[in-house]
Amino acid sequence: MDRRTPITSGRRYTWLPALALAAVAVAGCSSSGGGSTAASAPPSTAGSATAPGTGTGTVPGTAPGTPNSPAATTPAAPPAATPTPTAATTPAGTGKRPADACTLLTSVQVVAAVGTSGPFNGTHPDKVDGKEVWGCTWGSRQSYANIRETSPSVLAGLRTNPEYTLTPLPGVGEEAYLVQRKDGHRPEVYFVSSGHLYSVEVVKDRGPNDDANAPAEAAAASGLALALSKLV
Repeated sequence: MDRRTPITSGRRYTWLPALALAAVAVAGCSSSGGGSTAASAPPSTAGSATAPGTGTGTVPGTAPGTPNSPAATTPAAPPAATPTPTAATTPAGTGKRPADACTLLTSVQVVAAVGTSGPFNGTHPDKVDGKEVWGCTWGSRQSYANIRETSPSVLAGLRTNPEYTLTPLPGVGEEAYLVQRKDGHRPEVYFVSSGHLYSVEVVKDRGPNDDANAPAEAAAASGLALALSKLV
């Protein structure tokens, strides 16, 4: 015998409507969540980047005039100016010699070269075959410094003379030699500049002990020839 009453049977199925309502609520939340996700997407940046070949538009994060922008590019520096030639940079033989050779050196410069007290006044050499000889002698017959233009045949004769030795002097004019006797005495420098041959001689003391001064005279003549080769 079934003891259930209609009332009891009706209460037994009251949960079905509640379950249906819960399903509807869940579906609504899902729909709402989808809309929220779409709304949170970042805005499109289309149009902010420069289109290829147009040359217009702004690159994100780069403002005109900033170090990364083309407008702020530093122009290339102009080429350095060519330095003006000086006595130290002008090649030997490019100068023009003065008409008066005695203007090349002062008494103070000759004192420094010769190593004896001055004053050393310049005098011109005697004429040869009635012709002026370009040159100058500073000092006296006893102590002096001398430069003069000479014939190329003089150096050619010294090359073949077994009584003399010729030592090349690099950097003096276009060509230069320290010429000495076999015993090392009476040194003299010959150098070529601008197509002319010059001789340079320094004598400290033309006395009985002059031979002892040969090494110092050779060094003085070589230094003086180097300086003069830049001036003639």
